[in-house]
Amino acid sequence: MAIGFSSPYHSLGTAGLIALVLGFSSLQSMADDQITKKDGTQITGQIVSVSGGQVMVSIHSPNGGIAKLPYDLDKIQSVTMAPPAGVAAVHDAAPAAVIAGLEPLVKQYAGLPTDWVVEAMGQLAEAYNAQGQADRAVDLYNQIDTLYPGSKYHAEAAAGKALLSLKQGKIEEALAEVQPIVDQANKNLAPSPAEGRLYARTFLVYGQILQAQKKLSQALEAYLTVKTMFYQNPAMVEQASQLTGKLRDQNPGLGID
Repeated sequence: MAIGFSSPYHSLGTAGLIALVLGFSSLQSMADDQITKKDGTQITGQIVSVSGGQVMVSIHSPNGGIAKLPYDLDKIQSVTMAPPAGVAAVHDAAPAAVIAGLEPLVKQYAGLPTDWVVEAMGQLAEAYNAQGQADRAVDLYNQIDTLYPGSKYHAEAAAGKALLSLKQGKIEEALAEVQPIVDQANKNLAPSPAEGRLYARTFLVYGQILQAQKKLSQALEAYLTVKTMFYQNPAMVEQASQLTGKLRDQNPGLGID
């Protein structure tokens, strides 16, 4: 600033300027979410909640106030929204902590067409199952199919239900859940990052099913596929590495046919 220049913010002082910057940052954070409707219209604001087939969005009105407006989910093409901090906070957490952290977020945002919501639903279902609440886990997987009918997210629900069936010793039932997803993935030579993340979970479960069937070479191939083709989710890659290592330790010299 040139000497003698009078700024309208000069009289605020350091504390005032910091408060002003934080205020601008807060306004910006509220405008980070973006909804694209099927007619091409774009809505920018803060997604507050999802309920009754509508998503509630907080938007800055022209008069400087804040308005909360509902938009029909069936008219929305896509959503860009960063996961809330609570999602990262329960990464690698114990099942009880996962349930405590994700239950309110899933209740608040279930049905929003964005990857992190469905992944959180899947993680919550796994935590339920780990806590002996298999019925609640199945209900949550079924909710994914209900809220996202005919979508790519069916892979998350199918893999989750297959793993539950496998743990109950229902091997053929588990295979029937994931086989269509596996066949679909094998035909997809260039999966998008979002598809890769979903296929990874399917192939992890598929590998475990093959192990239960004593098809060890095919199981190894399934795990390695996660590491080489569907590597977009680091947690899934790490799990594939662990399953691969354990399988090879138990079966020295094992390779892919």
